[in-house]
Amino acid sequence: MPTFGIQGLDVSGHQPTVDWQQQWNMGARFAYVKATEGNYYKNPSYSSQYQGSRNVGMIRGAYHFAIPNWSSGADQARYFVQNGGGWSPDGYTMPPVLDFEFNPYEGRTINGFYFGNTCYDMSPTQLQSWVRDFGNTMRSITGRLPVIYTNTSWWNQCLGSPAGFGDYPLWIAAYPGSPTNNAGPVPSASWGAYSIWQYSSTGPFAGDSNVWNGDFQSLQRFAINRDGVGSTLMKGTSSSTVYVVSGTTKYAIPDWTTYQLYSAISPIYDVSQTYLNGLANGNSAGRFARHPDGNIYFLDSGRKHHVPSCGVMNDFGGGNCAGWVPLASQQIDQFVSGDRLANATVSPSGRLFYVSAGTRREFFDLQSLNSAGLPTATAGLSDAAVGSFALSTLSPIVRPDVIVVDRISRQPYIFSVGRLTAVPESINRENKWANALTVAALEPQSIVKMEQGQAFVGFASNETASVGFVIGSNEKFPMNDPSQWPGTVLFSTKLLGIIPTGPSIGSPAFAKSPSSPVVFRIEKKTLREVPDLSTLIQLGTGSVPYIYSLAPTTLDSMNKGPTLLPLGKLVVGETSPVVYLTDGADKLLQLEDFRITNSLGVSGYTRVPQLALAPYMSSTTVQPVVRCGSVTYLGYNGSLWKLPNTTSTAHLLSRTLEASTCSALPPTVGTLSSTIFVKALDAPTVYLMADGKKRPVTSWSRLVELNGGGSLPVIAEYSRSALDPIPAGTPA
Repeated sequence: MPTFGIQGLDVSGHQPTVDWQQQWNMGARFAYVKATEGNYYKNPSYSSQYQGSRNVGMIRGAYHFAIPNWSSGADQARYFVQNGGGWSPDGYTMPPVLDFEFNPYEGRTINGFYFGNTCYDMSPTQLQSWVRDFGNTMRSITGRLPVIYTNTSWWNQCLGSPAGFGDYPLWIAAYPGSPTNNAGPVPSASWGAYSIWQYSSTGPFAGDSNVWNGDFQSLQRFAINRDGVGSTLMKGTSSSTVYVVSGTTKYAIPDWTTYQLYSAISPIYDVSQTYLNGLANGNSAGRFARHPDGNIYFLDSGRKHHVPSCGVMNDFGGGNCAGWVPLASQQIDQFVSGDRLANATVSPSGRLFYVSAGTRREFFDLQSLNSAGLPTATAGLSDAAVGSFALSTLSPIVRPDVIVVDRISRQPYIFSVGRLTAVPESINRENKWANALTVAALEPQSIVKMEQGQAFVGFASNETASVGFVIGSNEKFPMNDPSQWPGTVLFSTKLLGIIPTGPSIGSPAFAKSPSSPVVFRIEKKTLREVPDLSTLIQLGTGSVPYIYSLAPTTLDSMNKGPTLLPLGKLVVGETSPVVYLTDGADKLLQLEDFRITNSLGVSGYTRVPQLALAPYMSSTTVQPVVRCGSVTYLGYNGSLWKLPNTTSTAHLLSRTLEASTCSALPPTVGTLSSTIFVKALDAPTVYLMADGKKRPVTSWSRLVELNGGGSLPVIAEYSRSALDPIPAGTPA
């Protein structure tokens, strides 16, 4: 009986009754029970032996006696598991055993089956393949490779002392002839030491006597652990912390999310706190797991993503290929294969983040990554996986000349020239050119990290702010005078190039939105509605002027004045008796007597709100003689007459009207070539105007004479305020 280790025994059907308490009292702490042989025999005493050993506190397990030429390794492994050869990491179940040794039926034929020689009439290669077939099947079913029970001489003779079986724990059979602690040589090509030594078949224990090559804690670990490859979920009796246990190392599970990642690999087993405390502490369990072949995977929502490099793993918080938990191949195989892990991640909700140095940085699209010189390979990860990383302090990765939308508020922005410019939500409807820009949503936490300029309402400049544009619904219009327009935002050359160029825009200008018939006159940053088509044609001096198509948002952003008054018409405010003649879009001529406008063919008046008069300037009065450009007209007897361009007409007191007002006046009825005389309303004196003076005509006969003998002289009637200030000259 060796003087080291932990004592145990193994029994079969040859020991149908065992006093297990006696075996315990003798020092046995573990037992193996034969369950099956080939795929034709089941130990009738298995259940009582298996449960009896456990009842007294032993750690116990089952073994299968192999007959390799009877059926395949896989077939016998399944038979074994179906009849007692299972395993669970409960702390008191030893791993299953493959008893692989001398043919007990060498040279015999039983029931018509010839069992062959001591090597079962099989070659070393055939026997090696059989063992692997059995072992792989056991691992796929139970999660654990079996222990191989054998003796060195037979193994070397029949299997050729192969390498490659070191992952299988070794149970060596060797019966020394005298007391010793030396089990003798082991099959050295695969093993350097044994786990169990069967040192006697004749006592002191029932059946065969064995020793575990270690202390009791290591025997417990051997029962629980999956050969240092697989992992098990365990919890101690005095703590709520769940661990992933692999070999002699435990990895604490920090939270519920991480537990869910590993919950499928095994149930949670309650084990002694002493056992758990004796295990080495590994890193806290995270999303990284290592396959036995050395590959590392990122676990996420039932998927595994192969980690392509230590750098990528470090970016995702796993350390430099160090922060992983070992899992068995069948455990990792439970996860569906996903994309290769990549820094650029895409979640089911459409969120895009670039993970680096343990932080996540939102990016606009793959083209943005490419523009930033970053890799564009992507991995589809859950929001929970990416959301566990802190947001980067850096601004999001966004290429220029795109539309960024706040994912929460839905506020859109154009990103150009390194800054965000807020645009109206209706940008794609109101500005057709915007449909050519790529649109994507970003988190508000990302947007606040970007530089923001003033909002865009339809006015932009190039990158150097040297050229300004009014940005219309379909075109951009170069500003002739940027000072006449609201402030501009900066657009890149590329973005401006997307927008077609229309005609230059000056001040005043006429504009409307595509969705409304209303036309506005724009001058000096102020918008005023044109009341009707006639006024529009008059403002266009006889034809409809060019009307710029601007977005409603642009028009709404500008200062609004009162609606334009009809041109060449009489108006009076609600709170003042003063009557005015409208002259163009910004002037009023005060009327002192209705007889003056009657002479021009303008009659009647309209009462308007007093505020409607506010934008107009009023500094002069209405006169019966008006000038339109270089042409002079006289209002006489309710009609307009054209006057010849002579020296005498040039001396007449006249009022120059806006061209638009001239087009609103009644049409001329002819040309007057006779001398024009003047007089004040309600005054008898008639004058002849010359050299800036009014020369009185002293008699009717003199008036007829001055009129070339005509008895119907043309006399223009002025208000007293117009004629009184003119100095009097010598009589005509």
